[in-house]
Amino acid sequence: MADVLNLTIPMFSLIGIGYMLRRIQFMSEQDGTVLSKFAFYILLPPLMFTSILSGDASRSLNINFIFSYEIITISIFVLTYLLGVLIKLKTMEKAIFGLNAAYPNYGYIGVPLCILAFGAEAAIPLALILLADTFVLLTTLIFYKLTETRKTSLRELSKEIIQRFIYNPLMMSVFVAFIFSTVDIKIVTAIDRTLSIVAASATAVALIALGVSLNVTSIKNQKSVLFFITVIKLIVHPILIFIVFQFQTNIDPIWVKTAIVCASLPVAANVFVLANYYKNFESESAAAITITTIVSSITVTITLLLAL
Repeated sequence: MADVLNLTIPMFSLIGIGYMLRRIQFMSEQDGTVLSKFAFYILLPPLMFTSILSGDASRSLNINFIFSYEIITISIFVLTYLLGVLIKLKTMEKAIFGLNAAYPNYGYIGVPLCILAFGAEAAIPLALILLADTFVLLTTLIFYKLTETRKTSLRELSKEIIQRFIYNPLMMSVFVAFIFSTVDIKIVTAIDRTLSIVAASATAVALIALGVSLNVTSIKNQKSVLFFITVIKLIVHPILIFIVFQFQTNIDPIWVKTAIVCASLPVAANVFVLANYYKNFESESAAAITITTIVSSITVTITLLLAL
């Protein structure tokens, strides 16, 4: 237990530090936005890239692992769709609702947490989950958009999803790392050390940036929706992932643990960006990111205790 607490307390303390910096007005909302962009575009990609290269990514494509994880992602979307019908949400509101319930915060918490907990060995399953989950979730989101606005062509929507993949620095770092590993490209020592130095600062900056971006006031008047999102995202999601992998016997235990921890993560910060882009479920998404991040300080710790 001490090992888990020694891992999670510093991580969530950094989020708390970021939040306090915002509260005492040392950093503004705009500062938090700049810091988040710096972490997401500059620091986290080298962390993912160097971690993947430390393993043999070229021999690690496990279709069974990806399929098992994405079955749960799709199930979560179906579950939240039904809940959205019951609470009378509109089409795109149900889509963003589902995104809140199914899209973990891989970037700011998942990547540094899993690598710290399980070592660089966790980078490859992380990369596969990130690629597959983002593809499935964005495709589902765009499908909802297609059903809501029939005037939008399938070609335009396909173009949009491709652009979102290309403009995602974590996705690009994963692609490049897999290429380097497959072709066995050696990195110049000076560049390798530079990337390592940048990667070493990613965890602290990303978590502080996340703390600065939290907005507790957004939680008001969203209680019923937040309850569903919090329970599904932090409890139902990891339990379902645990169950589905009980039927898999040929998957590395580290991969299974990484998948379970990923599923237990709070709502991704990118969900608010997408909600804002589609002008739907914005305040609810902002509140969900905040409350699930706060509650996950307990639930993620419990998940790690059970996983390690």
